[in-house]
Amino acid sequence: MSSDAAAAAAAYKAAKEAWVTGHSGGSMSEATLVTASALSTFILWSTIQKYHPKSPAHQLLDATSRQAKTKIRHGLVSFLLDYTILVIPLILGCTLLADYAYLWPLAMLVFAAVIKTVCGPSEDEVMKKENKRFKWRDSDDDYSADEDDNDNNNKGSSSQTNLEQQDHDGFRQRKSVKEEPEDYSTLQLDDTTTTTTTTSSGKLKAAKYQESPRKIFLSVYRAGMMILTCIAILAVDFPIFPRRFGKVEVYGTSLMDLGVGSFVFSSGVVSARGYLKREIMPFGQQMMIAIRTSIPLLILGLSRYISTKGVDYQEHITEYGMHWNFFFTLGFLPIFVTFFRSLADQIRFSILGTIVAVVYQGFLTYGGLEDYIQNAPRVDIISMNKEGVFSLAGKFVSSYLAIFLVGVDVGLYVLPNDPYFFMSRKSNKKKAKKGKLAMVLLSLTFLLTMGFTISYGILHIPVSRQMANLSYFFWVITFNTGYILCFLLAEIAITTNEPSALAIARAQAKANLSTAASEAINRNGLAIFLVANLLTGLVNLSIQTLYSSDSHALAILIAYMGTVSALAWTWQVLGWRLKL
Repeated sequence: MSSDAAAAAAAYKAAKEAWVTGHSGGSMSEATLVTASALSTFILWSTIQKYHPKSPAHQLLDATSRQAKTKIRHGLVSFLLDYTILVIPLILGCTLLADYAYLWPLAMLVFAAVIKTVCGPSEDEVMKKENKRFKWRDSDDDYSADEDDNDNNNKGSSSQTNLEQQDHDGFRQRKSVKEEPEDYSTLQLDDTTTTTTTTSSGKLKAAKYQESPRKIFLSVYRAGMMILTCIAILAVDFPIFPRRFGKVEVYGTSLMDLGVGSFVFSSGVVSARGYLKREIMPFGQQMMIAIRTSIPLLILGLSRYISTKGVDYQEHITEYGMHWNFFFTLGFLPIFVTFFRSLADQIRFSILGTIVAVVYQGFLTYGGLEDYIQNAPRVDIISMNKEGVFSLAGKFVSSYLAIFLVGVDVGLYVLPNDPYFFMSRKSNKKKAKKGKLAMVLLSLTFLLTMGFTISYGILHIPVSRQMANLSYFFWVITFNTGYILCFLLAEIAITTNEPSALAIARAQAKANLSTAASEAINRNGLAIFLVANLLTGLVNLSIQTLYSSDSHALAILIAYMGTVSALAWTWQVLGWRLKL
């Protein structure tokens, strides 16, 4: 490389580092509304599926064979509909339409209302179709999903069809299989939800926790979070992505700051599965499982560090330090969670997480830790990586671990059919008590909002992702708990408000359409996140993103997310589950 080329490369690297440095963020309400686009896209997608006569769900109603249903489920039309409705609006909301965050989600809801008004069938047509095609009990979750298959030419092999369909139907109880003990200290990034069953025969007995129907609202919540994360990690390198959405330098709030904490929170929610199963293992065995879970993530972190240094990639040093990255943070998380496992029977995880966050804030405010993080010179390995090291020994044990613990506590309510199953270990509920869960989440959201009001409004602690202080902790957990509540309320409205909604939801369940896109993302969550990081690096090494026009940047982002989505969809169709 000539000296001029080397100088130009060095200048561009410096410009890129300056581009992602020194941000003060934007408003909390704007970040919330941008993420709310994921909720409005879900409602729009569901409306199209329910009411438009050419939607895959309506095509399914006319399908008579399992082969035809599989073709619909795995067809290009289903993929394009999912990508167009669920992904592209989120890309636009983070880029071209970012200044209209207060109107973009509303516009999609209005569009959904128009579709319902224009395409919605009359009440007589709805009831006639339902009486002909659907037979169900009062439960909104307990039903046989193979009824229309059995009404055709498959009566002679109905038992075989039922067994085969169990692996594909997300709304029905899976067969009970013997599984290896799964440690609940590990970081869960794949979408698996659970429920409770009982062995009662006339009286209530202690319930054994088993795998159960998938919950649409949780699956879509996690998928939306992952899609927004994948969009942001590349979009932030283009001028089309507003600077106020990038990670804040010290104090402030932004879309990406919210995304980092939400990633950890959602992992905690699905990790509650292990606590519900409550396998008992010696501490040493627990720690070995946690270490085995951590090793792949730590290897990814080391690989990222080596590759970044090897190609002289731009770095944001004040984010994690000179050698640290987010994969190291994720890698150490299972190990620290294991240390808190023994406290599960003595104290609620949300209370434990709050105590840890409050104690850490004391060290920040009164122990000189805040001054050290902000002002200590980088003279040794600790100070060179003080942001990342204190993600492990300070910030990590406070905020990220505390956020994860609260996520686990929310998962203990969300995953069972009975929200109070973890406390009583007794339940005879065979269907999800969505109304009760909504009240629980509403109460939690209110309490967490009070905590944020005290830390941010009364104690005047500014939000800081860099130090992951008390206000950041309450901001992240309050947002995510309320966000899950909103998705739950949307699911309730979609599936129970009117007969047509329930009918089409059941039709979608039979072809696994209602969660097809979200399941594809969640099934290989960490692998998809890794692919997105690799593609982000490839794009940055191939073009000078800083000087790209808006149209060029938008085309790249659409192609990039199309590649990520297509890969997730392909793995889903092939039945691959890549566990890293």
